This record gives sequence, structure tokens and C-alpha cells, in this order.
Amino acid sequence: MKKAATLFLLFLFSILLLPNRGEAQQFSLSNQYVVNKFSISPAYAGAGDAFEVFGSYRRDWLGIAGAPETKSINVNGKLCKNMGLGGSVTSLQAGIFTNLSANLNYAYHVHLSATQWLSLGIGVGVVENHLDLSSKAAQDDPVVMNADRTSNIIDASFGILYHNKNLHIGFAAPRLISGEDKDQNLYYLSPQYKGHISYKLTFNTAWAIEPVGIVSLPKNAPAYYEIAVPIMYQQKVWLTPAYKKSSLAIGIGARIFGGFVFNYSYEFSSTGIASKSSGTHEITIGWKLSPKPKSDEPAKDKKKPYYNWLKK
Repeated sequence: MKKAATLFLLFLFSILLLPNRGEAQQFSLSNQYVVNKFSISPAYAGAGDAFEVFGSYRRDWLGIAGAPETKSINVNGKLCKNMGLGGSVTSLQAGIFTNLSANLNYAYHVHLSATQWLSLGIGVGVVENHLDLSSKAAQDDPVVMNADRTSNIIDASFGILYHNKNLHIGFAAPRLISGEDKDQNLYYLSPQYKGHISYKLTFNTAWAIEPVGIVSLPKNAPAYYEIAVPIMYQQKVWLTPAYKKSSLAIGIGARIFGGFVFNYSYEFSSTGIASKSSGTHEITIGWKLSPKPKSDEPAKDKKKPYYNWLKK
């Protein structure tokens, strides 16, 4: 346990040493990984016992015209004992640009020992980029006016995950294939790579924390890093402070009833365009359907009363 905790702290410290430069939003940002690990890597598809469905809405820089707005829905669950299947649809709109992506993911989970697993995930998808040329901003730009309205690009993803009890370490490539439109360099999408680590530390039957560290590395763009520390009470209510490269965040969430999950996060910054806004808001709602626990009691015989069957 001490060795795993030391490894986790070293990773978080290395994140803080990354250069702090400005970045372009080459990928959709999200805080839903606090409740939905499948949003981090395709290797998480079917990694748990529950079938999961999540929907998320994120509004960056509230009050700024043309600021990014992201909507997503994803599902994942076990296909069989060692296999998982998942899928996602994401819509990202920023000004006159709209990015719509759909992905299908498959994961295979290898049982290394009683407490260790190695998961491999792959995915294939399509990305559609669209320009809204009816807006006044587009009509005032001659370069945009001469561009195609829509461009379609094939995409692929990959992820590898090692988990040992409460420690999760992984690498993912949410986008493996770069692409751009043929006539104008308006739709360029660069490959992306991501390293992530988390460790759950339980203090007693009521309280636990699960720090998460993520480093995103888009090709030809600066690195982006974030650290979140969910503080959980009885696995039903949590508070999540987070430190990001260019902002701070605070989140709250709860298991409302049954398998329904709710999470809200608020991001704020004192620098850049974000400082002129009313912050970034994100809401995630999910449902986790866990399988019924297996009973040790023998199956009932429909032909006989149950008490007679037990006495036999």
C-alpha cells in the first residue's frame, strides 16, 4: 500500500512540474471522470460490474459569446466475463464551429492475479465538423465563406490500464488519427495522448478519498494537466476540489437513489478570457445498473414447496 501511494504522489508531483503555457482547446474538456472513468479511456469499458449510462452538459466561460458548449452521452458495460463494450456521442460547439463525434469501444480485461488486472481498449469512430456560414461572423470572414460547410474524418482510439486493488495507472490515445479538410486548414484535428493515475484511500467505514491525476498531450500543442481529489462520505456524497493548468474547480455530487448519480462542477480562473466570464459549469447525470448478488440458496423446485425441497 505504501509503495502504491508513493508512486501516486511522484506522478502528481511530476504533473505540477510541467511547463505552464497557454493552450488551444484541441479536445473537449470534462470533469465527469470523477463519476465516469470510461470518459478517460476505452480500456475502462466493462471494467466494473455495473452497466453504466452517463449524460453530461458543459458550458465554458458563461457570459462570453461563442464560448465552447459540450454535450455528451456514453454507455459501457460487460459483454462477457473478460470483455467490455462501450460507445459515446459528443457534440462540441464553439462559435461558428460544431464538432460531432461518435465512437464504439471494445476492451479486453486480463486477470493477472487475485488483485491485479490489465485492460486493453480500442475504439473506432467518425468526426463531423461543420461551419455555420449563416452567422454574421462567418459572412465577415472571406476565408470561412470559401470553405466547405462539412468535413468528415475517421478516428480511432486506444487505451491500456493496469489496476491493482485501489491503484489505477493508464495511458490512452483518445485520437490516434489526425485529419483536416482538403481545401482549407479549418478542420485540423491533431492526435492526442493521455496519462492518468488514481488511488483510493479509505480512512474508515464512512470516509475515503480518491485523488486523480491526468496529463493530456495533444500533438503540436502544449500539455494540459489536472488533479482532482474527491472526498467521499459513505460512497453516497462527495466534494471534489480540483487544480487545473489554467483554472481551479470545485464539484459536488451524490448517489440520489438506487444507481442514479449526479455531479456538478464549477470552474473559475483569474487569467485569460475565463476571468471575464461567469465561470464554467458542468452537470453530469448517470445511472449504474449493478447485477444482482448471487444467492447461496439452491434454486427452487417449482413442483414442490420450497421447505419440502430443503428437507429432502
